[in-house]
Amino acid sequence: MDTLSIFIIVVSVVLAVAFKWILFRKIQRWMDQDLIKQLAAGDHTAQGRLEHYHQQMIADGIKRPERHRRLQDQASGPGTH
Repeated sequence: MDTLSIFIIVVSVVLAVAFKWILFRKIQRWMDQDLIKQLAAGDHTAQGRLEHYHQQMIADGIKRPERHRRLQDQASGPGTH
C-alpha cells in the first residue's frame, strides 16, 4: 500500500469514530430532554425548572445516571404538578 491509501484509511477511521461519538452525545441529549418533558407532564414551569436543575448538575459534573435519579426525585418532590 502506498502512503495515499494509508492516509485515506486513517482519515476515514478518524471521521467514523468522530461521527459515532457526536451521534452518541446527541442521542444522550435527546434522551435527557425526553426525560425532562415526561417528568414535567406538560407543565412549562416545571419543565423550565427541571431544565435549569439539569444544567446545574451538568456544570457540577454529576454523572448521567445520578442526574436522572435526581431529576425524578425533584419532579416527584413537593411543589410539583
